[in-house]
Amino acid sequence: MESYTKLKPFVGISFGMVELNILKSIWSHGIKFVNLKKKGGLGIKDDIIWNKVAVGKLAWWITSKADHLWVKWVNHTYIKNKEWHTYSLPAFSSWYWRKICQVKDTFNEAYQQNLWSETIGNEYSIAKGYEFLRDKGETMNWHNMVWNTWSLPKHGFMAWIYQHKNMNTKDKLYKLGICSDDTCCICGHQTETMDHIFFACDYNKAVIKIVGHGIGVLLPTQNLREWSLRRGGSKIRFELLNAVLNACIYHVWRQRNLSRYELTIDCPRKVASTIVDEMKIRIKGCLMTASPTDKIWL
Repeated sequence: MESYTKLKPFVGISFGMVELNILKSIWSHGIKFVNLKKKGGLGIKDDIIWNKVAVGKLAWWITSKADHLWVKWVNHTYIKNKEWHTYSLPAFSSWYWRKICQVKDTFNEAYQQNLWSETIGNEYSIAKGYEFLRDKGETMNWHNMVWNTWSLPKHGFMAWIYQHKNMNTKDKLYKLGICSDDTCCICGHQTETMDHIFFACDYNKAVIKIVGHGIGVLLPTQNLREWSLRRGGSKIRFELLNAVLNACIYHVWRQRNLSRYELTIDCPRKVASTIVDEMKIRIKGCLMTASPTDKIWL
């Protein structure tokens, strides 16, 4: 629950039961948002692992025979001159001592590999312990598209869900019996899938075309994932164009929800105008970091 609460300032929305159920659904599909952004997560610390590595500090004090009164008391009461790494937990031990011993067993591999020692600068720390336990995972080649300084947080969050292919389109809801049909909420002609909404739907194509004309760049109307990975020009140009695509994903999905739940939808020109205005504000805010060549381009 604490991890869900941390998302509130991140995406700029308050989380009620509906939103928490959405995040739980994302987690159930194998998407771990408590992971590094480049690993496909949201850059949020895993509370369970963090608690373990915090307790690991106590286990490290015992290992390194730190000069603490508590360590001396533990050695006198529990360990009694036994080897700490091979220490066996007594049958009737207190709750907190069982937890410390469990964490000690978790870190035994690191102790044996001598990842930490008593030498200065190589001692155990919570940061090092977290790095040892966290899920290393695979680096996602799209993380630079989703998370960059030009994208608004709400745009990046929606693009993150898009890259994980976890949007609740009507083709999925229809199979679950949640809706009566699977036709697109916007055009009403074809089956509503992610590929249709963002690649094939005439509404999305019109929005992207108008936005591209507004910023003077030819944007793709299909295969956004492959296009976003192409690195052409400077870093700022790459990030700005990806930020524009993130904004298109966010606003097209928002119009889809308006069409479904409120039976209303804005014209493509109005949506495109909103996207261009948002990008102009972001450009003004980030212009100081641009090179002279990029400033002319911008």
